[in-house]
Amino acid sequence: MISDEQLNQFVKQLQVKQSRIMVVGLGYTGLPLAECIVNAGFEVIGYDTNAVKVEMLIRGESYLETISALKVKELFETGRFAVTTDITRVKPCDVYWVCVPTPLVNGAPTLESFYSAIASIKTIAKKTILVISSSTSFPGTTRSICISLLGKESNIPGSDFFLVFSPEREDPGNSQFTTKTLPRVFGALDANSSKVALVLFEQLFDEVHQASSIEAAEASKLLENVYRAVNIALANEWNEICTELNLDVWEVVKLAATKPFGFQSFYPGPGVGGHCIPVDPYYLLSKLKSLGSNPGLINLACDLNKKRPHLIVKKIEFFLRERSKLIDCCNLLLIGMGYKKNIGDLRESPAIDILGLLVMRGCNVKWYDPLVTDNLSGIGAQREFFLTPELLKSQDLCIILADHDLIDWDMVLNNSGFIFDTKNKYEKYCGLMGDKIIHP
Repeated sequence: MISDEQLNQFVKQLQVKQSRIMVVGLGYTGLPLAECIVNAGFEVIGYDTNAVKVEMLIRGESYLETISALKVKELFETGRFAVTTDITRVKPCDVYWVCVPTPLVNGAPTLESFYSAIASIKTIAKKTILVISSSTSFPGTTRSICISLLGKESNIPGSDFFLVFSPEREDPGNSQFTTKTLPRVFGALDANSSKVALVLFEQLFDEVHQASSIEAAEASKLLENVYRAVNIALANEWNEICTELNLDVWEVVKLAATKPFGFQSFYPGPGVGGHCIPVDPYYLLSKLKSLGSNPGLINLACDLNKKRPHLIVKKIEFFLRERSKLIDCCNLLLIGMGYKKNIGDLRESPAIDILGLLVMRGCNVKWYDPLVTDNLSGIGAQREFFLTPELLKSQDLCIILADHDLIDWDMVLNNSGFIFDTKNKYEKYCGLMGDKIIHP
């Protein structure tokens, strides 16, 4: 049982920034969080099982577009930042902040990394600790797993540790918000956990909102991304409706967006990608399925989003067939493979599905994305490291899947025969280029 004296001592350590904080998982969420905590004046240990990432950081290099090599160097220069791949060789910390991925494996949610992270913390924790999870899952995950793995002598939940869930809200490529300035939500196991969390969070973040429970905070994260998944599915469906009505979907959405209330713009595209929108709804669906529930709207939206790459490929095939070209005899170039603009992250990227489907159809497919580090060597398509006029002119069709700012789009326009534009990059040329630019 945590005594009042222990609680007060823990709070005092946080207030004077004497607490050591370990960030478990140094990906798109963990590394920016570690930077935020260091900048607030705390000592931070970054732990990741990926040796390549840790070695890059030690060399002063970055693997994220959102954090420069200079920022990495500055973190180490504070003297309050270190990284490791061996959690057992680190001096015990006061706070363990878990930011490990919870991806889909064969379409099903998996929590293996989260289990492993909590179990690792259990092996090295030698005193009262605060455990914070920012790993997305269904409501009830944080409470059940952490209590079962961290519980010690007492059977009373939270008797030996403080427990909090605080969902991540990183938006890679969005310079308007940082980890510090994004409003932070958290739910706590009990009053003591809430007290220590507030002391820490108010030193780290500009705006903090407390949920009534851990489960409410977990559910809020799922709602954020289910909302986006459903509206993206609607935007893609609206694209098909406008096609049937011979209307420009981009114009229609922009007209609707002139309404100053009650409407938020979502645009069609090649599909959904990233670590949240294509994944989080399935965590909710898995939990509801276990309860015997079947939310029809969410299931339908997920199904539509999953089918979107297949529909894009069918439209590419139809366009080529209309020009008496067999798809398995064509040269195709995919431009932009990251799941969103100005990001090289390939997690759940619809471009990967589109590439795979085109390869299966026997196309001579090449791809270009200057932000991607993975060469996709096992997928059967050639990577192009340079976008040249000669390359563009040799293609039957160029397909825009991510509209990164650093790509020379004028060169693409001037040297391509036909362009399949899923991102409406050439909106201003609509109607001026004949049938050169095709929208899905």
